[in-house]
Amino acid sequence: MEATGTIEEAVMPFKIQELAEIIAEKKTVGFTDALHYLYSSDFYPKLLSEDTKWWYESGYALYNVIEEEKAAQQSLLKNRKITLFFIFCVEGYKSFSGQAAETVLTTFTTEKVFDFLSSNFDVLHTQGKAYIMETIDDFLKSK
Repeated sequence: MEATGTIEEAVMPFKIQELAEIIAEKKTVGFTDALHYLYSSDFYPKLLSEDTKWWYESGYALYNVIEEEKAAQQSLLKNRKITLFFIFCVEGYKSFSGQAAETVLTTFTTEKVFDFLSSNFDVLHTQGKAYIMETIDDFLKSK
C-alpha cells in the first residue's frame, strides 16, 4: 500500500491532541469542550494553512495565539456593548433633559460623561433607564 498525504497531515492530529490537552488543562474543561473551543476559533483554519505553518510551533505557543484571538474578540464584543450603551444613554438623556441630541452629545463629550459611563459600565448597564438617567444627571450636576 502506497503512503499518501503530507507529513503535515500526519502530524496534525498529534498537534491538535496536544493543543486540546493544553486547553483542557488551562481552562479546566473536558477534552470535548477543549476540542470545541479549538475548532470554533478563527485560529483553527490558520493552523491548517500551508502558508503559516503553525503546526511547527509548540502547543503552548499555539494556545497563546488562540487566547489572544479570544481576548480580542471579547474586547471587541465589550466595546460594541459599550458603544450601544453610550447611544442608549445619549438618546435616553435627550428625552430625560428635553435637549437636542447634538447638545447632549456635546455635553457628554466636554464633561467626560462617556469616561464616567465606560468606567461604570459593568454596574450601570444592568440598571433601569430611570436610574441611569438620574445617575448621569447627578454626575453632571456635581461638575
